[in-house]
Amino acid sequence: MMKRQNSIAFPVATVLVLGMVLVMVISTVLTIAVFLLMDAQSRKQVALDSVVKLLQDGVSYDHTGKFVLEVDGVIVEKILRLSKEQPEFWYFLSDGKQSIVHGTVPETARNIIETTSPQVFSSQFYYKKGGEQFLGLRKLNAEDPPKLAVIGGVTFSNAETLLVILREIWPQGLYHLLGIVLVATATIAVFAVKRTIAIPVKRVVDSAEQIDGLPGGRRISDRDTPVELKPMVAAFNNALSCIDNAFEAQRHFLANASHELRTPLTKLRLKLDLVQDPEVREVLVRDTARLGSIVTTSLQLARLSGQALTFTMIDLAAIARVVIAEHVPLAMKQGMEIELKAEGRVMVSGSEPAIRVALDNLIINAMRHARGTEVLMVEVLQARIVRVTDEGPGIPAAEREKMLKPFVRGNTNASEGTGMGLAIVTQIMMAHGGSVELAEAAAGGLVVDLAFPKIAKETAAA
Repeated sequence: MMKRQNSIAFPVATVLVLGMVLVMVISTVLTIAVFLLMDAQSRKQVALDSVVKLLQDGVSYDHTGKFVLEVDGVIVEKILRLSKEQPEFWYFLSDGKQSIVHGTVPETARNIIETTSPQVFSSQFYYKKGGEQFLGLRKLNAEDPPKLAVIGGVTFSNAETLLVILREIWPQGLYHLLGIVLVATATIAVFAVKRTIAIPVKRVVDSAEQIDGLPGGRRISDRDTPVELKPMVAAFNNALSCIDNAFEAQRHFLANASHELRTPLTKLRLKLDLVQDPEVREVLVRDTARLGSIVTTSLQLARLSGQALTFTMIDLAAIARVVIAEHVPLAMKQGMEIELKAEGRVMVSGSEPAIRVALDNLIINAMRHARGTEVLMVEVLQARIVRVTDEGPGIPAAEREKMLKPFVRGNTNASEGTGMGLAIVTQIMMAHGGSVELAEAAAGGLVVDLAFPKIAKETAAA
């Protein structure tokens, strides 16, 4: 059975039904209000006019060609019965050749029937009978031949007059009412229904936006999901599971392959020392080093992709000191100094192992590609930015954005780079909600900024 609180259709149907009922009630109330605002004379005229129309609509010819009056419908019969129950009621119907008469037609009315020009289609008149004044009505319709109806002596109560008026306005009033209901329904659909549908859809979208993309990560909750959207949510979650399985298999393959390659690469590197030709040995060592870098970065990428980062409050300056200390010996061998500028602690919310990998990749890239750099500057700014500046050739502005993608190497880069270092840095910063920006240094080198977002407490206080 459909649960009302988790259904889109039920509140929509309820709103539409209530809207239509409300419109019908308002329409009826307005009709009654208009009737009550009419004066007695106007009510009599309306009632008399309605009876004339009933009579003109009811006249026809039988199979012998005789002019007859035949009415159809419960309300019409009731109105005519109410009229005929009044002793002074009379009517005169004629097609110009035959006529139908009910009651006693007063002399005044006879004169009007005989003397009024056929060009006059409608006229009212008053006459007296037994000391009482009555309202009479003469009407000629537009049929061929035209039907003349003259009546008088009708006096309805307020309730009977209201019945006549409702019957009179019913066909047109029905169209008007349907039009109003249609407009009201469209209005409700634009505002209320749109809101009714948008809220649960927005809730599903919010849940989807919280999916972190990690294997075994979040799924869209179907606890408050409307029944109409549950198949879509189930299909989406199932698709995520399939993607997770494929991604997990790929990650395991990458991790296993990288791990299995490390040992033979190490053995190969040791055996290369046995090569007698220095030039050949240098080329082989360089190629082996590049293979080792690819294996190392592949392992880093597999580890970062396969698990959610655990965030804690960490000091960027402290991490920079540790990472720089690890690279100083190799940098000195290349004739490069690594200088750190940091004033005090710079706290961010993040994963220390991941940030160390990011900074490690930036320093390795600088030592590898920024040949000629004498001082590699690493700055930790209070604005939660880690800045690495080298004195190398830099990267052309047109190539900087694509350099952040995996396996992209600069056009001028002839060294043993893997094309994955900056991609890993970018992935790490995205996981932290931060950004990577490449720019040209004032002295012509490359500046890489790692910008971390404000921590939640700072954001709330700002």
